Amino acid sequence: MQSRMMSLIWAGCVSILIGWVLTQDQPHWPTAETSLPCNWTCMLLTLQWPGSFCLGIDNKNICRIPQNIDYWTIHGLWPLHARNCCRCWPIFHSHLQELEPEISQLWPSLIKSRSYFAFWKDEWFKHGTCAACVENMGSAPHYFRTALKLRMLFEFDSLLAIAGIKPSCNVSYKYDEVHDALGPLLGDNYVLQCITDVKEREAWVQLKIFVSKNVTLGCKKEEMMQTFKSSNTTTGHPCPKNATIFYFPINYEHPKEPCS
Repeated sequence: MQSRMMSLIWAGCVSILIGWVLTQDQPHWPTAETSLPCNWTCMLLTLQWPGSFCLGIDNKNICRIPQNIDYWTIHGLWPLHARNCCRCWPIFHSHLQELEPEISQLWPSLIKSRSYFAFWKDEWFKHGTCAACVENMGSAPHYFRTALKLRMLFEFDSLLAIAGIKPSCNVSYKYDEVHDALGPLLGDNYVLQCITDVKEREAWVQLKIFVSKNVTLGCKKEEMMQTFKSSNTTTGHPCPKNATIFYFPINYEHPKEPCS
């Protein structure tokens, strides 16, 4: 798994560098949208673990995990306190054509009824149009390229493996063990999200990484603390520090019941 992930990362980095040069002369904000506010200062790069993802879906029969996915995938890159800034700013499949090999691998849809592009389109309208007030995210290709670049920069899968934190149905981990594994790369600039399964086990489902407006790790402490307090969502809740955390393996045949 690690060798394939590293190959993907290196290939993606080369593609990103080439694509970044090719798109620098593209327009950013449409003329009609130059007056939209850009008063957010922090983003969340939200990554999801496919092994636990379906536990948070009401209709678990709609889940699917592609056979080539065995690592953390992107859920989204979300400016805080900003949403649906411009529904009139269209995105077309052709806009992401050059990025599609990388984005299909690192940002797949895990819902049967939602195509990959439909997922990306939703993320662009909900979050990308708000992020696009920043120059290096000032168009759909720029926004998705930035998210890919951040995912490759925060390559923590190997750190977990080195620390002995591996997917298992039988072994759980203390919060501090996960923190110690992620700390060298992320410091305290993240939120672990868990979801409780039918057996009352806390299953790790998401990792939300704080990224500033200038696309560097970390945000103001008050924003981070506010997010910690309000990070209960339909996808999960903050992993409790006084309970052990399960890191379920991916079950491709029965994704809705990875460890039942």
